Amino acid sequence: MSINPRLPHYIGKIHPNCDYHHGQIPPARGVECWQVSRASRSPEQDDGSGCTYKHAPDLAWFAGRFYVQYLCNPKDEHTGAGFCVLASSPDGRHWEDFQVSFPVYPIPACTVTDYKGQTHTFSGETYAFNHHRMCFFLASSGRMLLSTFYGWSPQPWMTNWDNYGIGRVIRELRPDGSLGPVYFIRVTWQGGWNRDQLLFPLYSESEDEGLVAACEELLSNRLYTQQWAEENGDRDELIQIKHPVKGVKNEAFCWYHLNESSIIGLWKHSRAARSDDNGQTWSPVEKSDTLVMSGQKIWGCRTSDGRFALAYDPTMETQHRYPLCLVTSEDGLAFDQMRLVHGEVPPMRYEGFWKDLGPQYMRGIAEGLPQPPDGALWITYSVNKEDIWIARIPIPVIGGESRSFREDFSQEETLGHWNRYCPKWAAIEPAGTAEGRVLRLSDREPYDYCKAERLLLPAAQKKLTFRITPRQNNRDSLYLELCNNQAQIAVRLIFREDGKLYARTLSEVPLFNYEAGQDYTFTLRADCTRFCYTLEVNGQLLRDNDGEPIEYRFMSAVNEISRFLFRTGPVRRQPTLDDCPDNLPAEPLPGAETPLPAAVFDLHFLEDSSPENPKEPV
Repeated sequence: MSINPRLPHYIGKIHPNCDYHHGQIPPARGVECWQVSRASRSPEQDDGSGCTYKHAPDLAWFAGRFYVQYLCNPKDEHTGAGFCVLASSPDGRHWEDFQVSFPVYPIPACTVTDYKGQTHTFSGETYAFNHHRMCFFLASSGRMLLSTFYGWSPQPWMTNWDNYGIGRVIRELRPDGSLGPVYFIRVTWQGGWNRDQLLFPLYSESEDEGLVAACEELLSNRLYTQQWAEENGDRDELIQIKHPVKGVKNEAFCWYHLNESSIIGLWKHSRAARSDDNGQTWSPVEKSDTLVMSGQKIWGCRTSDGRFALAYDPTMETQHRYPLCLVTSEDGLAFDQMRLVHGEVPPMRYEGFWKDLGPQYMRGIAEGLPQPPDGALWITYSVNKEDIWIARIPIPVIGGESRSFREDFSQEETLGHWNRYCPKWAAIEPAGTAEGRVLRLSDREPYDYCKAERLLLPAAQKKLTFRITPRQNNRDSLYLELCNNQAQIAVRLIFREDGKLYARTLSEVPLFNYEAGQDYTFTLRADCTRFCYTLEVNGQLLRDNDGEPIEYRFMSAVNEISRFLFRTGPVRRQPTLDDCPDNLPAEPLPGAETPLPAAVFDLHFLEDSSPENPKEPV
């Protein structure tokens, strides 16, 4: 395999095993994954859209708030009356403010002839739908522009751009979150459209001189307009890097600067190019074979510590797009240290045309846009092309824990050490109790779970102490698991909905009945040299009928323990690589629209008092 050292390439040895949603990839410490929008056919349960196809999110931080814009179709890709939704949040975690940013576009009754000589007649009863790679541009005047693209398709498997495009539209996003009027900034004249057929005016017709200047600044920015390549088509002179005549197209451009003059350009399907004159000219676009991916986008950027990161799904599958991983680099060229960001694939609740499984189409905050003050890397993406998510990745990227610790949740910074996976209906957040602050897992989600995970000092022998309060004993379960770096489970305890605590050894063994509202303090001593552990509960060592301490066997043999996770549901095995999303039943999963009564579990503290010399007995 040849490597071009002047282009990004992966020098690491870790590759995912996609028989697992997490790929057995070690996680980056402190990553938080939050669901922005949970698709529902009941508009009041979600963002007001009632759509179950949601995709192509883009991210900005502006005037002290996070913004994500994504496109919606009723149920399928490239069909239906599409529109865009803009979500906003003060902290990137809680998303309750949604508004339609680009409305449904009814195509007027007309006939157009495109540059290929094809004539298309519209009855006035059909609708456009949206496509975009980028949504945000900040002008030097401080004005923020929103953007998307309207087009149509004669068949669902055909993209709505080039000669099927209508044009690109913009509007201003004001600092208070309100939106200005919609204008066309680039009309697809090659598709046969003229001014008389457009439902919105041209930007040049606006009386707002500042808006016109911002639009012209956007049109003159070659890096931003290169992101329009697919929609605008090669006939548009704005598009500097054209598509190959044959073979894989250059799709979903993103870029980052290596230095003041050198830029790396990235596309889907492992394609990359380089400019050393600040984008005036580019090297040929070529495939970087070591960057394993298919058609689910890649995001590259410089991080706040001066290093570089690539976020992508390192899988060759196109219908099974997982796990979402991150690799990092000192020089922006040689990338290593693959780490897991999002390794969960919940069941697809709603069938639809061209809906692929897993986290995909990731975008961060582009160069030239304001960056949030926390210095973290934020990326947004869709899951199963029906839910919109965001991830916060602490910088610098840390792959593990190097010390023992004792943590409660009285201090906010403690949470920065924990990985959290939080659907809209299954949150993990600090909560106040009579005993102080706890980390509360609260699950109302019928088809997903929440998960809190703490990376541990890797060791063959572990002593962990922690306190759990189940707030009910008659619904949902809490799984507590000790794993190695590849998520192979050594120890599993389960607070089950039947009111019993179980240990999974050679089989599931009931230990005792637990009570709602009762605190349970556990001390667990695990030994990877003998694949067994002992358990104290509220100061009492669990013993057999002869009074001897019980040594429980591991669930599976591991050489060391480096992760402890708390999850409100069983391990997810499906979908598998053998499951095809095209074969889902037409009806949504039963009960997908209705949240369950909340099941709540409180974690008070966690102490890892394992010796830092792993050979020393616990």
